[in-house]
Amino acid sequence: MNINEEKRHQWQALKGMGFKAHWDYFWDYYKIHVIVAVFVIVGIVSLVRDIVNQKPDAINVSIINAAGLLEPTSIQEGFAGYENIDTTKYNVTIDSTSAINLKNPDNYTIANSERIYSMIAAHDLDVLMADTDVFENYSKNEMFIDLREYFSEEELSALGDNIYYVDTADYNTGGAEFEDEEKKDDENVVHELIPVGIILEDNPHLTEIEYYKGSTPIAGLVVASERSDVGADFIRYLLQ
Repeated sequence: MNINEEKRHQWQALKGMGFKAHWDYFWDYYKIHVIVAVFVIVGIVSLVRDIVNQKPDAINVSIINAAGLLEPTSIQEGFAGYENIDTTKYNVTIDSTSAINLKNPDNYTIANSERIYSMIAAHDLDVLMADTDVFENYSKNEMFIDLREYFSEEELSALGDNIYYVDTADYNTGGAEFEDEEKKDDENVVHELIPVGIILEDNPHLTEIEYYKGSTPIAGLVVASERSDVGADFIRYLLQ
């Protein structure tokens, strides 16, 4: 007797035995199918709900090597109010979980670096904040916009020594160091200091959530961003 014949025989035997008997038979043979189907349906409903409820970003900020355990909720909420962002319609996305070790790059460092470059390629990253070493490394790879495009001369002058400049001569090395200073001082090498970062030493917003204790962060506007004006306002907010 094959499986189908056995099921037909058992189903015939259940006639007149009431709902419980039918239910027990059904559950014995089909419970795995039911459980799988339920999980599939729940997954589909959850996916559809996430897609329907997904909000676009008003801004996307990456904070690297913050070395803090607290969520940046106070900054998110504060900036949303400062920029009049309706958080029922838009996200204020600030990721402070990334860590990059330039001296001993591990798999975590590589994964975080790839994620950042992917976000830039997708035009999805607006502001990048990092400790001095990481920011300097990225600045030599032409990752940041000239701040003069979004900040007035008066604003930049008021910041004094809290501006981070990159020498365009370093662009020519692709982020690598010159073999010796004589090559960097060659008269054919073009030098121009470009303001690309704002130094946030002892920043109260960051100090409140215990970010960058013992180090100095720098924030810059990321190239390829489509929300650089909002990114500039985010830095202005931090400077309050």
